[in-house]
Amino acid sequence: MELPTFAQYLDYRERFEVSRALAAEALAWAEPLARQALGVHSQRDKLDMGEELQYILLMTTAETNGGWGELMPMWFKPYERPLPIFVLDNWAMLALLWQQWLGDEAGEALRVENLLKIFLGGNLLIPFMPDIQQGGHFLRHGAFTIFLAILWLETAERDAILAACQQGAARFAEAYHLREQADLQEFLGRIEFEAFFVAEGSKIGGDGQIKGFLGNKLQFETYAALFGALSFSIAALHNFYGVDWTQWIYQKVNLDYRLARFGLEAWAKWLGVPFVEPTPDAAANKPFRADL
Repeated sequence: MELPTFAQYLDYRERFEVSRALAAEALAWAEPLARQALGVHSQRDKLDMGEELQYILLMTTAETNGGWGELMPMWFKPYERPLPIFVLDNWAMLALLWQQWLGDEAGEALRVENLLKIFLGGNLLIPFMPDIQQGGHFLRHGAFTIFLAILWLETAERDAILAACQQGAARFAEAYHLREQADLQEFLGRIEFEAFFVAEGSKIGGDGQIKGFLGNKLQFETYAALFGALSFSIAALHNFYGVDWTQWIYQKVNLDYRLARFGLEAWAKWLGVPFVEPTPDAAANKPFRADL
């Protein structure tokens, strides 16, 4: 992977600035769709707070972003109600990292308004979703909520981003030799863990630290791999479920999503490799960090 330059990052900073108004608009757009997808689970979690899902939007900078710097564009406190959602004021790094895998296929669909809808919409779902056997995983359970939010976009933009994810998935599968991995769950679970290890407490922000991050091949590629894997998982879920989410959402939320094996069969099918039912110990793996 060719590392992006600091000049590219500065260009992205101009294009992916996030105002409170933009973030609030994205959350207001996503809330009724999230409530529709959640069904009975939104009823369970309203806590007599009214008809809508209750959240509080809190804007952050790289310096005040809970220790995540620019590597985590949004995060939340899952057990508090109303749900506090922390949103970084610039999503240049997210866009830069994801486009390393998507290439130019998404075109104008990969703009700040859509990134906000996809990641804020997907993450708005997570705290209200049903419990998962043995804990969940970002690259399967988290990817599912992001995939759902992509499906909520206007058709042309939805299709452009899904097509780009298919291309990103192909690039990632080839770069990381996914078809040759004996245990996809363990392999991608390790990619997930190592990426979050890079981000957690990194406080990467400011010109000097950004230049250092972009120039550190090992650190950058370790974290960027998370977005290649996310593209792969979205592509696999797309092929497995299709785009008409209203037809299958009830069963997926109420049954499939709860399972520790969720997403593994979709991965195998996309790669064209045999699906092997995981053992209970293998399914436990690493707990899901619901921050991205």
